[in-house]
Amino acid sequence: MMKKLVSASLVLALLTSAVPAALAKEGGDGNGKGNAKVEVSEKTAKEEKTTDTVQDTAENNPSSAKSVLDNVKTKKELIELRQELKHSTEITSEQKAKYEALVSELEKQADIPQSLEVQLELVERYYNKTDRSSVVKLGKLLKASGSTEITTLLDGKVLVMEEKPFVQGGRALVPIRAISSALKAEVTWDPKTSSALITRGDDSITLYLNKKEATVNGKTVALEIAPVLKNGRLFLPLRFVSEQLKAEVNWQEEGKIVLIDDLLKDTDEEKTEANIDEETESTSNETQS
Repeated sequence: MMKKLVSASLVLALLTSAVPAALAKEGGDGNGKGNAKVEVSEKTAKEEKTTDTVQDTAENNPSSAKSVLDNVKTKKELIELRQELKHSTEITSEQKAKYEALVSELEKQADIPQSLEVQLELVERYYNKTDRSSVVKLGKLLKASGSTEITTLLDGKVLVMEEKPFVQGGRALVPIRAISSALKAEVTWDPKTSSALITRGDDSITLYLNKKEATVNGKTVALEIAPVLKNGRLFLPLRFVSEQLKAEVNWQEEGKIVLIDDLLKDTDEEKTEANIDEETESTSNETQS
């Protein structure tokens, strides 16, 4: 009889301890939904903690919070400006001022890569040969970014080259295909004489590999630096070739920028404008008569 009482008491004790454990495992309601409640509680606690952290950051470091807001505002203004110019080829003085203000603001935020990108947009959209201020600013930003490469601008547009130009003997050398393509010139390579013939309009230039001598419109001309072969590409003295093809070349040391202005393009545009004016005047006279 005693053994039965002991056994019954032991079973009852085990059951009593097992029920709370099972209920605790299920979250206390015994229907399997307790885990979900625990997870929700933990998630809510994390969100509240994150919110508190953000609020604490804003309260304890207001300058940091302001920097984030300023950056967001600047990016929004940049997007809006780009939308304005999406279908426009010209830029107004007001839009130019907006670009300059955005660049200045990005500099304050120490966002040099973004300020460099925006300044380059400004140069490409608003290039003026008589006003180099935007290019000067571009040079300062390139220097600040740590760039050591040469940036070549043709009428304000960046020339993208597969092989980077480089300086040798104080002269910039560029791949022959890059400069001839940019100036819409034709190139013929003669492997027998290791020479390249470049023609544009009525002008022709023949340059020889590793030779400080060229032929320009039938006349022999001395070169300060000879064309060289690098990585399987022929590199030519930029200034000499450009000027012979009716282009003006300038060098800006800060930022290492080469500026090429296509004078022949300007002449063609002036002729086109003159022809349009003549046609307009002729049409007007015919209408009056």
